[in-house]
Amino acid sequence: MNDIHVDVLIIGAGPSGCVAAAYLNNQGYDIKVVEKSVFPRFVIGESLLPRCMDHFEEVGLLDCLKAANFELKPGARFLRGDVVCNFDFSDKHSEGWDWTWQVPRADFDHILVKEIIKKGVDVSFEHEVTAVEIADDGSSKTTIKTKEGDTYTIHAKFIIDSSGYGRVLPRLLDLDKPSALPDHSSIFTHVKDVNREEGTEGTLITFDVLDKDTWFWVIPFSNGNTSLGFVSKTEYIDSFKGSNTERMKEMLKLSDYYYDRFKDVDF
Repeated sequence: MNDIHVDVLIIGAGPSGCVAAAYLNNQGYDIKVVEKSVFPRFVIGESLLPRCMDHFEEVGLLDCLKAANFELKPGARFLRGDVVCNFDFSDKHSEGWDWTWQVPRADFDHILVKEIIKKGVDVSFEHEVTAVEIADDGSSKTTIKTKEGDTYTIHAKFIIDSSGYGRVLPRLLDLDKPSALPDHSSIFTHVKDVNREEGTEGTLITFDVLDKDTWFWVIPFSNGNTSLGFVSKTEYIDSFKGSNTERMKEMLKLSDYYYDRFKDVDF
């Protein structure tokens, strides 16, 4: 492939990459998006905040998302023993959105990327950034490897790193810093929510706080599936033995509130 010259290279076609691409495309900039995986692809991070809605609306991505009829999220519920805390997004001191969505990210991200492609953005899937050189004037020379193993170079005035967990630029430019946060992990699954209750109870995003280091999330989707997951210190999760399914079924016993609803579903 020949060298490519653009104003902005965006690494990653997830929500942040798509919003950045839509914004810059609307402003008339010449951009290129490269994405290591192929969409739709599974990823977690399924719960939005109302502030996100401003950005989708500003760049023209709101209508395609509304058409998907994702589960409305007017707030969130936190449980701790007998204590129930309901946070209502409409109970606020400023103007702005008072609702958002909880979404299966495979569908959500795929809708966004299809929309920016429809708008004329150049997106390449299964193209991986393998090297980056930054010149003194701030421009960049980025080496890309395709699925077939071919390489090409993108010259850009600016780079936006929207790679998320991939941390492409921090890794390639030796910018990674050790984290001071405790070592936590998550174990999670999607299930067909066959015992979902009717009405609001069946749609509520809930965090069952089991102790200060361990919580259980329940995120119902409009397609009838629900995302379940535990977050805790890695050593605690590793104390449960067996397969991931066996460990999650054992951990589910910790949630008095949700055990009966999910004890017999397939993980």
